Amino acid sequence: MSPALPAFGLMICFCVAVRGLMLVRDRGVITRIEAPAEIDTSDQSNFVGRLIVDVNHRLAPRMMRLLGRRRLEEIRKKLDSAGRPGGMTIEGYAGRKATLFVLMTSTGLLLWMSTGTLIPLLTLGVYGWIGTDIWLSSTARRRQKEIDRALPDFLDVVAVSVSAGVSFRPALRRVAESLGGPMGEEAITALRQMELGSSRREAFLALRDRNQSQFIAQFVTALLQAEELGVPLAESLVAISREMRSEAYQRGRREAARAAPRVSLIVSMIIVPAALILILTALFVGSDFGIGDLS
Repeated sequence: MSPALPAFGLMICFCVAVRGLMLVRDRGVITRIEAPAEIDTSDQSNFVGRLIVDVNHRLAPRMMRLLGRRRLEEIRKKLDSAGRPGGMTIEGYAGRKATLFVLMTSTGLLLWMSTGTLIPLLTLGVYGWIGTDIWLSSTARRRQKEIDRALPDFLDVVAVSVSAGVSFRPALRRVAESLGGPMGEEAITALRQMELGSSRREAFLALRDRNQSQFIAQFVTALLQAEELGVPLAESLVAISREMRSEAYQRGRREAARAAPRVSLIVSMIIVPAALILILTALFVGSDFGIGDLS
């Protein structure tokens, strides 16, 4: 076996580990907004870090022109849905995508020249182009699932606070700061927009547009309808949370039903042949029959 293939696999594992470390160190959008603007001298003293940042800035405009306006608008929505991890902007996304593509393609060229096969070049080139998109999509999908799980409990606590006599905005802020998480971040963002002059309707419509969560859309629609019709807010929040829990239960049952055929396929294709091989090997080793007896 060529030594380039294990090196290629080790390099991919290293890239995934670095990306995971960056995600673990990310403390969320609220911490990034409230953190003071300090200059990190340790990062500036790092030559590799400064080089990567410089390459990102240089390649970002070209990548943005290559992607086009429509694609950039889709990326902006996906960044909002992902909570802008690491404070990433569209320019930062374009620079990171371009840098990863150049790095992976250059590595693939070196492997192609050393091994004479195009497989590393094609694999690294494709990963360099779609790697940033895969990471961003998975981050957005994971964040929206967290919002779906947290929203019913969030609304229940807000409803209790409103029933106790607290007005809607202070109750929303108190619950968001107490519970935290992606839902708390989104609620605080909506409150800040209202503090800057946006109406409640505009702030919550922006909340719905930033997220792809179906529960968020139901919550905003029901809240605006309750405000227009004069329905008591606490009762509306309780009704919304009950409906969301019922729908989440039904969704869980559907996902469990879809998972059953997959589990059966894995058992039949992987576990059963492996068990048969293990049993036959044990019988062969425990018997007196040898390979030489075949001749």
